[in-house]
Amino acid sequence: MHKRPALSACPAGEVAGVTARGRLAQRAGPVPPPTAGFTLVEVLVATVILAIGLLGALTAFSTASRVTGRSAQDTAVTLLAQEKLADVMIDLQAGELASGVTSGDFGHDRPGYRWRLVVTPPDEYRVSRVRLTIYARGAGRRHETVFETAVFPSGTE
Repeated sequence: MHKRPALSACPAGEVAGVTARGRLAQRAGPVPPPTAGFTLVEVLVATVILAIGLLGALTAFSTASRVTGRSAQDTAVTLLAQEKLADVMIDLQAGELASGVTSGDFGHDRPGYRWRLVVTPPDEYRVSRVRLTIYARGAGRRHETVFETAVFPSGTE
């Protein structure tokens, strides 16, 4: 069995230690206070500040993602409405679209989008009112956008 060296009494202000070879060594002078490192309070404060910053960043990313998706849907609805209203204008001016209510979808290319068209009979100035509603499904909710216009007969003075 290996014997450990006994610690001897050191004079005041000296620290006894064991050297790499197992010998008892003494250092002269007082023990310096530790100066490197962080206190527990500093670490906790830094952790709280970091958590608040990360929470703010995650909230910003979530909001940006939601707004981007909504913007893409609004753009698609606007383009589909322009396309449908152009068809309505051509049909009305050609006399192929009667007043009343019609509805449909935009085919397989645009699943989740439907439309409803209301055309009023021409008034005393021969102006027809057109109301187009586009229904869009997104994020589990149904959203509708309404477009209204007036169609004047061609060749009016």
